[in-house]
Formats: sequence, structure tokens, C-alpha cells
Amino acid sequence: MKNRLIACLAFALVFTLAAPASPAEKSTGAYSLHVGSYVGAEKAAEQVNLLKGKGCDAFSLNPDGKDDRHRVFVGRYAGPEEAAREGAKLERKKIIRFFAVRQIQASGAPEKSAAARASAAAAPAPQAAKATNLGDTKIHPQVKIDTSVPETPRSGKKPPLFARKPQPPGGDSVTAGLPEPEHFRFKPFEAGPGSPAGDAKAGGNLPEDEALYAEAVDLYRRGKYSTAIDSFRSYIRQFAGAPRSKACFYWIAECHSQMQDPRKADEAFEEAAGRWPDYRDIPRETLVSLGFHHFRQGGFDGAIEVFSYYINLYPQDPFRREMSYLIARALTELKQYESALRAFSAVIEKYPDTKEALESAVIMANIGVKSPGLKIPAHMAGAENYRDPVATYDRVLQRDLPNLELTERILFQKAYALYQRKQYREAYLASFTQLKRFPNGFCRDAGLQALKGSTEMLVHVDYARGDYLRVADTFLSAYEGAWVKSVDFETGYRIADSLRRVGLYRDARRVADHILMTERDGRNRNSLLVIAADIDYRERRHEEAERLVAELSRQAALLDREDRQALQRLQGDLYLRKGQYAKAAASYAEIAPEGMSDEAALHRNYGVALRFSEACPTALQQFQLAIRQSEKDRAANSRILQDALAGAGDCHLLSRKYGEAVAAYRQAVETAQGGPQNPWTLYHLGRGYVEMRNLAEAGRVFSELKVRTGDDFWNKTIDYTLSDAEWTEKYRKYLPAK
Repeated sequence: MKNRLIACLAFALVFTLAAPASPAEKSTGAYSLHVGSYVGAEKAAEQVNLLKGKGCDAFSLNPDGKDDRHRVFVGRYAGPEEAAREGAKLERKKIIRFFAVRQIQASGAPEKSAAARASAAAAPAPQAAKATNLGDTKIHPQVKIDTSVPETPRSGKKPPLFARKPQPPGGDSVTAGLPEPEHFRFKPFEAGPGSPAGDAKAGGNLPEDEALYAEAVDLYRRGKYSTAIDSFRSYIRQFAGAPRSKACFYWIAECHSQMQDPRKADEAFEEAAGRWPDYRDIPRETLVSLGFHHFRQGGFDGAIEVFSYYINLYPQDPFRREMSYLIARALTELKQYESALRAFSAVIEKYPDTKEALESAVIMANIGVKSPGLKIPAHMAGAENYRDPVATYDRVLQRDLPNLELTERILFQKAYALYQRKQYREAYLASFTQLKRFPNGFCRDAGLQALKGSTEMLVHVDYARGDYLRVADTFLSAYEGAWVKSVDFETGYRIADSLRRVGLYRDARRVADHILMTERDGRNRNSLLVIAADIDYRERRHEEAERLVAELSRQAALLDREDRQALQRLQGDLYLRKGQYAKAAASYAEIAPEGMSDEAALHRNYGVALRFSEACPTALQQFQLAIRQSEKDRAANSRILQDALAGAGDCHLLSRKYGEAVAAYRQAVETAQGGPQNPWTLYHLGRGYVEMRNLAEAGRVFSELKVRTGDDFWNKTIDYTLSDAEWTEKYRKYLPAK
């Protein structure tokens, strides 16, 4: 109930703000070109030295001094226009790739108001993965796929998805990576008549307590915070009962805050809040610090309460814009997303073209990714940010952002949003862009995780569709993006199998071997060993293939049905190669009919084994099945179709069905037009015409065969066949009837 009341109070105040926002105070600092951000001083130093070698005034800064994040700058310029001009010149000369104009203090540190320190990436740190080493594998991205491989690879179909699904990148926080809200600094108040400091300036005689208080406040406003603390403590000791003694506690906390000593500041705020809980009596500056203290400590309810009270108490205050934004941020941290969206909407509506409006748009988009479908008014300002996060990210990326960290973060968020939409290819491209532009950025690890996650899903989805060429292409391009640092079994299996299916056997074997180095599960290893054995066979490493087949046959109980069928197929192919046709036919016969239903090459091979085992009727059935399956894609299965038609012709010829034999052979010849021709097919076509006593047509076929081969063997064979046919025809009446 309390949270709801606070949220309502926040909205009432945010929506009733009427006064226009005051322009930001112009800093007196210099301007520089922010050209890079690095984790680690060494990487930043390398970039600085490289730029100095090109004649640039380069330097690096660690603005926060508390972590290992370093930013690289080039040049020092009097104004932003001059900096932008010089940056454009350096871009045209290709000395730098990109830049952002940043304001820096005289000391060299970036102005806090210009860019805050980037938070940790939204995605949790990736889990330790199995070590891999594909670095010695040179894979060329432009590989021509040979679709004319002798036969279609085995089926060996696995379920569309295995048990484990890749985890999406990203984390729970919708504000992670955005600049942390800062304790905005006040312009020192003019000390006018009626104030202790003003009376002191005018030379007025102040009571001792007021004079000491005025002195302490003046020290604070001149930035002498340590001395100011001593003065405030002196006031507390001397005038413990005075009205201003309690205010001194808040001033002490504020001094510690300005000195960036959060531990002491927090202790002082806690002590002050206990002594002086009434907001009305708290000095203006310290009231802001109290609110920010609550925000920084995670007391978002308290922050909303303080900032809301401040806006109500000082409706014309120039800092109400920042406070309205912080209220929205606090509601976000409390996961009151609908309330937060309305608060961000008010910031965008009342303070357009400000840093707070830009960050509000980004956070609204982040909420849209994390919690889509919230009930918000259609007419609400900035509603499109929530409803279409990707479009918002694209729109924001086109702007001149205040720092490179924000650019990097938004690129990451865009990839995450696309991933959530299941637009994996677009997510992959967004992650690739992020890592290419910021190879050593703050979001590098999260970006690699996102790239890996989207790539895995691309592999899984395309593999389930049977688009093996797309899987191969994704693998080849992703390898150059260095995502393959922890290939799991499921992804590795799909990659290896897809590479094998499109004929990239060497790459397929490298991936399979890599997975086998770390995989310990017996069933998984056997599945990959089946693929490895098939690749060895196709690469003509027949002895190695036979060794793997023998090893797998001894572990048949550990193989699933698809792997057993694939192993039987491979065993049959090895027997067929050695001319052991009866054993080959027996191996093929053990494959379940459903495992052969769409395998044209398998039906062809089975038919060949049966034909040479003198089982022509059954062989003819297998050849006819192979023909039927091949005709579904004649271009891809041209060679299989030729072989199956020729095999069917052989069966007809042996059965003395010469008309059917000639028709089958003729189809086989026509199928091979423009490609390699099996001379035995032409020879048997001529034999068919001889048996049909059409010597003229047989002569034309044999003449074509002689021209094609120019081989002495075929010349002698054809001459003998024609001579025998002529003799048979001449003396047929004397020969016994067949």
C-alpha cells in the first residue's frame, strides 16, 4: 500500500510540473574527442601510443578511479564545435573510426555531468566453458559447395531439438549499462541580505553562532570540504542546543558526499536522519543529498519520497528535471514498470531533447523487452519506445550520444531484444556489429554470450528445418567472429552433421574431432563417431571407416535407432565397395523401412547389392524406389537417378524384357546429357537393341560409345558384340529357340 501511495505522489508531482526546464549551466572545462573505452590500462596505453605515432595529442583517463575502466581521448579544444570539426577531419583521414565530443575538467577528468560511469552489463558473466582450440583450423568463408557429390548423405535424423536449449543473453535489470544517476552539483547560492553569509559579506555583526555557521557554509560552497567539516563539528560542540546544530549533521554528510567518500557520507546521513527526520527543516542542498543517498543505498521508496517532497517544496527549482527522472528510475528499480513508464513519459513530454529524455526512451524500450504487454495508454508520450524497442534503439543510435559506453550498451540491448523476438539472424548481426565496433568494450563478455546464444539458436532452428547449407554458412561466418569458444555437444553435432551433408567433409571432421576431445557421454560420443566414420568413408579413408564401424558395432546397445540404422547403412556401403554383395544386401535389409523412405542413394545401393546377388525382382523394386525419390530433385540426384535407371535396365535385360531394358537405358543416357556418362549404360543400351534385332540402332549406339571413349578395350568389345550379333542373325534359323 505504501509503494502505491508513493507512486501516486510521484506521478502527481511529475505530471503537474509546468515551468519550462532551465538550460544546463555551461561548464568552464575544455573539450576533447572520446575515441575508445577499454577494460585495463595496458590496452588503453596501446591505443594512446598508436595514436601518438600518428601525430595525435592522445591521452587516457580513469575518471572514476575505482575500477579498471579507461577511456582514450584525442586533443583539447576550446568548444564543442571546434572539437567536432577536428574529429571529422581525423575520421576522413582514417586516423580514428569514430568519436564523441566530451567535456573535460581542467584537471583532465571528464565532467561528471557529461557522462557517468557505465554499469556492469545486463547479462551475467558467462559460465566457464569447456576449453576449445580451433585456432589452427583455417576455414575460408567463401567455400563453394559441391552439390554434385556422388550420393546424398545418410539421413541419421535427430530430433529437431535436444533436451537443452541455448540460454538467452541478458539479465534482469532494465537499467544496467546506463550511466548511474549522479548527485548533481548545485550552483552556489548567492548570499543575499538576510542570510548569515550575506550579512557577513556586508560587514554586518553576526552573533557568534551565526558567524561560525556562515563560515562553515561558505567553506563548503568554496569546495573546502574537509575544513568545512571541522567548522560544522565545532559548531555542534559549541552550540549543541542551537536551531542550526542539527542542520550541521546534514552539511557534514553533504561534504563527505562531495568528497566522494560514500562510506563516511552514508554514516553521516544515517546519523543526521536519526537526529532530524523533518524534511522542512533540512537545508536545500542536503535534502537533495539525502534523496540521492537513499537511491544509492537501494532505498528507492525513501528516494521517491524525498525527491517528490523537494519538487513540491521548490516547484521552480532548476533541478526538478533530474529529480523527475530519478523518481522514474526508482520506480523502475522497484519493478513498478507501469508506474515507471508513466513517469518516464512525463519526463519525455516536459523535457524533450535532454539527456534525461534520451535515457528515459532507452529504459522504456528496455522495459518493453523485459515485460511486454503492460497496460499503458495508447496516447502516452513515448509509448512507441515501449511498444517497439528495436526501432527505439535504432533511432537513439542515430543520435550524437554523450559517450561510447552508451552506444555499446544500446547495441547489446538491440541484440537482446531481437533475440527475445526470435529474430536470431538479426540478433546475430547486431551482436557481431557490437563486437566489431567495440572489441574490448565494457560489454564484450556479454556481447560474446549474446553472439553465441543467437548463433546457437540459428544452428538449431535451421537444422530442424533441414537447411543444412544455412547452418554451414552460419558456422563459417561465426567462426571469424570468434564465438566458437565453447561448442557444446548439441550445437557441435548439428554443425558437424550439416557440414557433412553439404559435402564439407574436412570441416565436419574437424568439428566432430573437437567435440570428441571433451565429450564424455557414451551415447553422445557414439553419435559423433557415426558421423566421423561416414566422413572417413566419403573421404576414401576406408580402413579408418572400417575400424570405427567395428568399434561401434561392439557397442550397438549404446546406439539409438537412427545411429544403428546409419551404422548398418555404412557397413553395407563398405561391403558393397569390396564386392561382397550378399553381405551388403543383408546389412541394408536390417534397416527399418521408415529409415529408407527418403533415401534415394540407399535404395540405389541396396538394388545394386541385390542385382549382383542375382535377386533381380527385389533389386528392380529398390531401383524403382530410388528413381521415384530421385525425381523429386533431379538436379541434386542426377547421378543416383542415372545409376538407378541403368540398374533397372540391367534387371529387365536379365529378365529378357528387352523393350523395358532399352527404355530404362535410354532414360539413363538422356539424364546424363551434358554430364558424365557411364560407358556400360551405353553398351547395355546397344545390347538391348541387339537382342531386339535392331542392329542399325545398335550400331549407332556403339559408334557413339567408340567416339566417347576412344578406348581400345571398348573398340574390341563393340566389334566382337556386333560380329557375334551379325553371325547370330545370319545363322538364327539353325540355332535352338530361346
